[in-house]
Amino acid sequence: MGSVFIRPQGAPKLRRAVCQFCEYSKRTETVSYSTLQRAPLRNALKHPTRHISNTQLRHDYAQLLASRPSAVKPLQFSRRLLSSTPDVEASLIEIKEKSEALRRSDKAAPEEAVVALLQRCLHTVESFLKAQELNEKENSNPTPAVTAKKSTAASSLLGLDEKHATPGKSRIPKKTEPRIEDSISQLSTELLLDEKVFISPEVLELYTKIHVLLKRADYLPQIFSLYANKPIPEANTSPIRFRQQNPNGLKNAISSKLANEALEIALEQKNLSLALAIIDTTFCAPAFTRAKLLKNAAVPLAGLATAPLASYVVATWAANMQNTMDESLATGITFTATLAYIGFTSSVGIIAVATSNDQMERVSWAPGIPLRHRWLREEERGALDRVAMAWGFKDPYRRGEEEGEEWESLREFIGMRGMILDRTELMEGMQ
Repeated sequence: MGSVFIRPQGAPKLRRAVCQFCEYSKRTETVSYSTLQRAPLRNALKHPTRHISNTQLRHDYAQLLASRPSAVKPLQFSRRLLSSTPDVEASLIEIKEKSEALRRSDKAAPEEAVVALLQRCLHTVESFLKAQELNEKENSNPTPAVTAKKSTAASSLLGLDEKHATPGKSRIPKKTEPRIEDSISQLSTELLLDEKVFISPEVLELYTKIHVLLKRADYLPQIFSLYANKPIPEANTSPIRFRQQNPNGLKNAISSKLANEALEIALEQKNLSLALAIIDTTFCAPAFTRAKLLKNAAVPLAGLATAPLASYVVATWAANMQNTMDESLATGITFTATLAYIGFTSSVGIIAVATSNDQMERVSWAPGIPLRHRWLREEERGALDRVAMAWGFKDPYRRGEEEGEEWESLREFIGMRGMILDRTELMEGMQ
């Protein structure tokens, strides 16, 4: 009598002996039999000895995965996202052609054309950086469908190309990124260095924004200097005639916003000579001092100038309101008292503003510097303070222990400007 095998309750069922590849495919992907009824695969099953090329297997398996909705949606999203990215190479070629056309012209370049070209450069740089950021995000965070596709045994055995499994690649190869950045920086710089191009405030602002985004501030001090000293080409003249401009004029002052943005890039690059050059061509320029004097001190100075007249009017009105003394005597007393009060309060306010030092960290004024110079050059002192904070120790109790050639050069530069680096009585713990 034959033996009967009794399977204990709860024991797993016996499985047929199948190959590892088939077993793994059954567990990971559920594919109907009708899906596999394709001519190449059916012929391969009927004729196992017939050779099937790797390319044909790739094509069939790609069609099989394309029939699954879960694998199609991430691919369509990435391609749609990439299709909206502008063609940076084409924009770069167009910018180069327009720049060369302006430089080859025998007339002064129109300001509108220069502004439009720099705006195109700025738009290209922004688009390029956005595409680069998108590329980094997709490479660091791959989609779940792509990760699952890489982990399947079928993809590893069939040897699918990596470019089909990662649809999130950017249209801009990494090897072209430095070339594109260098090209845009070089084209914009050569355009502004041309003698036929006038550097207006709008042109300077666009140029600074472009190089701040590119984090390339090497030519900014030279452009800042040309902004105040470059001869102005006269329009509709052949040959071109130039007229000199006053470098100390109010219109040639660099705004604090542009100067601080350029200085921030120099501090990020840890370039001390570049940072000092930016400070020297912006905050230290006489035009910047005059512009600040006109912008911030014009109204208070006008008030002080009209104070005597206003005091006399008030004194005359007050003298007519009384009958205890002579009218002229009362006018003189009231006028003197009012003028003295205005002069005293304004003097106290000026001294308080000029001698405030709460904003100082490591750079302070040397004794003997006039108060008007301290107020006019406060932006210069603040910029040098930022440089000292970037190059020195972060710990307040280790300040003063810095050494090196760059640190000594910075100390000497600050001393030549009438300032002191790490004044002893103002350091932490030395009060």
